[in-house]
Amino acid sequence: MFKALKKLFEDYGPENLSHLENRHLEIAVACLLHESKRVDLGEDVKEHVAAREALGDLFGSAEADAELLLEQGRNKAQKLTSYYGPVNIIKRDFSLARRVRLVEHLWRIAYADAKLEPDEDHYVRKIAHLLYVPNTESMLARSRARA
Repeated sequence: MFKALKKLFEDYGPENLSHLENRHLEIAVACLLHESKRVDLGEDVKEHVAAREALGDLFGSAEADAELLLEQGRNKAQKLTSYYGPVNIIKRDFSLARRVRLVEHLWRIAYADAKLEPDEDHYVRKIAHLLYVPNTESMLARSRARA
C-alpha cells in the first residue's frame, strides 16, 4: 500500500498534483453547470452557451477546452448520487467571492432561455446553500444575472 502511494507521488510531483487538483476543480464546476442546464428536463442552446461562458470566466478556459470540460462534467453528473463530491471540492478551493460568481453563473444559465422554471430556482438556491453562499449574496447574484 505504501509503495503504491510512494510511486504515485513520485510519478506526480507537486506540479503535476496541482494540475490534477485544478482539473478536478474544473470538472466539479462543470458538473454543477451541466446539472443547471439539465434540471428543467431540457437543454437549450442558450443555456449551453451560458455554461461555456461561465467556464471561460471562472477558469479562463478557451471554447474548445470549455466544451471538453462540459462533456466531462456531464459524464461525472450521470454518476452522481449526491452533490457532496463536487460541492466539497469547490468549497475547499474557491473563496467566497468565487463561489458567489459561480452562483451568479448558475442563475445566468437558469435565465438563459428567458424563463425561470421552479426546478431551476430550487436547484440554484440549493447549490448556493450547499456552497455556504449567504442568501443575500445569492439574491444579489440573481439580480445581476437577470439584468
